[in-house]
Amino acid sequence: MSKSSLPTSQHAAVIHEFGEPEVMTYQSGVEVPEPSAEQVLVKVAYAGINPVDYKTRQGKGWGADKIQKNKFDYNQPAILGFDVAGEVVKSNSIEFVVGDRVAALSFDGSCYAEYVAVDSKLLAKVPDNISLEQAGALPCVGQTALQFVQFADIKADEHVVMNAPAGGVGQLVVQLLIAKAAQDNIKLTVICSPDKYDKLDSLIDKSKLAGWIDYTEQQEFPDLQADVLLDLVGDEAGVKALRTLKSDARVFVLPTIWVDKLKAAGSDKLTIEGYAVKPNAEDMAKILQQVADDTLKLHIQKSYPLSEIVAAHTELQKGDTFGKIVLRV
Repeated sequence: MSKSSLPTSQHAAVIHEFGEPEVMTYQSGVEVPEPSAEQVLVKVAYAGINPVDYKTRQGKGWGADKIQKNKFDYNQPAILGFDVAGEVVKSNSIEFVVGDRVAALSFDGSCYAEYVAVDSKLLAKVPDNISLEQAGALPCVGQTALQFVQFADIKADEHVVMNAPAGGVGQLVVQLLIAKAAQDNIKLTVICSPDKYDKLDSLIDKSKLAGWIDYTEQQEFPDLQADVLLDLVGDEAGVKALRTLKSDARVFVLPTIWVDKLKAAGSDKLTIEGYAVKPNAEDMAKILQQVADDTLKLHIQKSYPLSEIVAAHTELQKGDTFGKIVLRV
């Protein structure tokens, strides 16, 4: 697409205030951003949505603080969305040319739109055998899963318990851990509902699991003397899972807001740490390649048109998604 043929206005999902899904409106006439030095302009094909998006929309966390400071304090609207996949239409970087298929996790947001400017250091090229829909679903969950497992630094022969193995991040974490089980003889126990446990068949060989805890049936979880808890839920679900651990176990929490609650509930000997993803091109490329090589599977529950942004957020906020929800732009 030549510079002269690039539009100056676009459709986007815009918010003027924090609140329920209905605060997001699908608008035309929104200005197309101009990429600055070392940025590229991406024509968005798909934008993934994540729990951090609806928490930001509700006015919670660092994403909301940033919007308040940079947009709302100046009576300017904001566009949500950290996940993007699409095609480069303008480039101020020697790394990328017009026509490249790319994906990125960008904490500058603004991906719920037809065009977004992204720092080139966050972008990775999408392998030919991956669809842009898959690529758009991957940035946040893929980089988070990869970094989270590295951060937990699980040792050979350790017993790991994790909850939410079928959610956006969990579906990838559980596969990375099953690969680790084969390599390092770790044991893995998952906590989920019977419905989600059945769905794991499409992701992993469940015979490789050490066990399954059905939280809908078991009021009190077994004491497994496990070494590590990967808590992808937090709140009361995280507190309940602490019972499975030995007294000096390690606990890693997504999202980080629940760290203090778990510290208050657990023994003094527990090590409890939160983790926040650090967006970068290397991990983006790595996770795309693993999906391309079929060493990782990615399940997309549903794809909504960007105009149905309110329905997409409403669905995600129910909290029972298997895999990912994406927006089709």
